Amino acid sequence: MKIAELRNHPFILLVLKDGENEGYFTSEFMHKTKQQLSDMSLRIASDNLSIIYADQINKACEIVLGLSNLGLLDLCNNDSEQAKAIIKTHGIVYCFRAGWGKYAQLKKISPSYFESVPLSQYALATNDTSDIKAMHEALVSEGYQSAMLLQTYKSIAASYCANTVLIDDDEEILTYELQKFLNSAVALQLIDSDKKVFTNTLYQKLLNYLTDTDKASLLEKLELCIANFTQHLPVLIKEYLLESDLLDFNELKEIINQQSDAAIYIQEILELPITLAHELNDDFEGGYDFHIDDDDDIAYLKPDER
Repeated sequence: MKIAELRNHPFILLVLKDGENEGYFTSEFMHKTKQQLSDMSLRIASDNLSIIYADQINKACEIVLGLSNLGLLDLCNNDSEQAKAIIKTHGIVYCFRAGWGKYAQLKKISPSYFESVPLSQYALATNDTSDIKAMHEALVSEGYQSAMLLQTYKSIAASYCANTVLIDDDEEILTYELQKFLNSAVALQLIDSDKKVFTNTLYQKLLNYLTDTDKASLLEKLELCIANFTQHLPVLIKEYLLESDLLDFNELKEIINQQSDAAIYIQEILELPITLAHELNDDFEGGYDFHIDDDDDIAYLKPDER
């Protein structure tokens, strides 16, 4: 039976079935292979899953099948004859180890990203025809993006972080903070400052500039500042920021288009020292909170009533 005629099973099962039907794999070899698949499944279940439930055993079997399939596809480059030779010469465990090695690549790219990818994502049911090699390549690509985000965050934060640099595993938080650093970098250029962090004086200068300058002039200078800032970025970081749309500065442009509300929204998108944020909002308890605790702050300043 030709593999091309079988499309409702993973590649590795098709190879085994073809080899068995052709007499390429002996019954003893097939028995040994099935036993090895079973043993590996139990090991995966005991190390990574809860073996209390039968469905977890089944999931472990699917993980072993998926990783073995990934490994074989990588080793034989989709050549079914070469695949049979690899299985016969090296055995099914060899294929599994090759697949596990591909999975472990994610850890070398980004340890935090590797931890976020469950091993179960590599599971393949016996009737699953999805392309696990393409799935793995997509995860690798995402891993590089994750690593690049962290590298870019650290690089930009080294210059523009006004407070303690805190590395968060949440990519949304990293992206949010990174955008604030970028907004601040360009905003400082808007007022012709060579400083990297806002002070009260610089912040007030920016606010006055945003509210007193006509919109067209503001937008024109903003584009010049963005171009200048982008030009001086390292090549890889610049490419990542462009691909991620982080150099669009949509929030900053929106505030410029609504000049009358600049004082309300501008500090929300900038990286400001905590002390400056407190000073701007008379917030003695810390952190900008849209004046939620103003009553408490005022009560804090008043002497206790007797």
